[in-house]
Order: sequence, then structure tokens, then C-alpha cells
Amino acid sequence: MSNNRILIASFGFDLDFVLRRIARKNYSSVVLLSLKTNDSGERRVDKAFSTLKSFCLSAGVDCELERLSSKGLIRSVYSIMKEKMKNGKIEVFLTGGPRILVVSTIFASLMLNEIESEDVTIAVEGEGFEENWEANLKSLKALLDLDEKDREILMLIAVLGRARLSQLAQSSRIPKTTVFRKLNEMSNNGLVCKSEGYYQLCPELDRLI
Repeated sequence: MSNNRILIASFGFDLDFVLRRIARKNYSSVVLLSLKTNDSGERRVDKAFSTLKSFCLSAGVDCELERLSSKGLIRSVYSIMKEKMKNGKIEVFLTGGPRILVVSTIFASLMLNEIESEDVTIAVEGEGFEENWEANLKSLKALLDLDEKDREILMLIAVLGRARLSQLAQSSRIPKTTVFRKLNEMSNNGLVCKSEGYYQLCPELDRLI
């Protein structure tokens, strides 16, 4: 796998978020996902992209704009991701553009297989807030794949901060052997970490939930 880092970002009329992201990190290329709209809207997108492309050129970063139709949006984003993954690791930056584009990009990301997910990061920033949110896609998919007992055990750990096996079994009323097995599975998926006999959320997941 190449060491290239590729930014795939949802894009609308505002270039500030993407501009800051490119300035802070070292990307080899940037792909902006834009939803086709009316002539007035597309002129605004073009204007924002023109400014951003000038910055990319000065920074030596390849920059392209992908105009997508709302029909088949998830499969279009998925195809772009699959193609770009051949050239390096991907960061999916969800910050601009209409909600349908952001949501479709999330769903397209979740369609990637387990091996591909290891090389994808999902990142979000919000206007007017200093905080940002980043997660490895593999961890997110593992979180979504949890069953009811997994979720109960995981949220107990989240609320308690850290807990021993016996405490989790007693609080959840799930057999100790089942709790142990599920903790091992969540540990293998990077959700739960064990230290000095205590289970706690792994750092990345702790920041998320």
C-alpha cells in the first residue's frame, strides 16, 4: 500500500473547512464531491473550487471536483473511493455540501470491506466549533456490528470508565463466560482495551462515545 494520503471531502459553496484541512495536513491529492444543482448553485461551487484549486496548485497537491447526480449517489461515491484507494490511504472529510451528499458519503464508506476499512479515516468538523471528530472506519463498522449484549457491555464500560469482568457480568446479568467471550471479540476489533485486570474503551472509541 502506498504512503499517499488522499482527502475525499463533501463540498458545497464554502471552501474554508477544506482549505484549513489541506493547510494542516499533508495530502497527495484532494477529491471534492459536489452535488449537481441549478446553474446559480453550480456557479457558486465553481467559484469556490477555483479558489481552492489555486491554493492546491501552490501547495503541490492535485485537486479535482466530482459533480454527482442525486440518482445513484451512494454507488457513485463508492466507486470513487474504490478507485482512489488504489493510490493510498483515504480520509473522508464530511463538512460541506447538502445533507444528502454527507449522508450518502457515510453510507458509501460503510459499504467498503473490512480490509479496505483499515485504510480509511472518517473526519468531521463543525462551523463555529473548535472540536473535531475523527475515527477509523474499521472501528466504526465494528461498533455498528455489535449485537444487543455487546452494546450493553460496551455502554456499561463507557459509563463506569473501567470495570472488571466480574463487575460487568454482575451488572449486565449476562453469564460470565459470555461476557468474557464478547470482551475478547471487542478487544480484537479495537473497541475495548484491558489493563491491570480492568476493561475500558480503547482511546479512539473513548473519544467518540
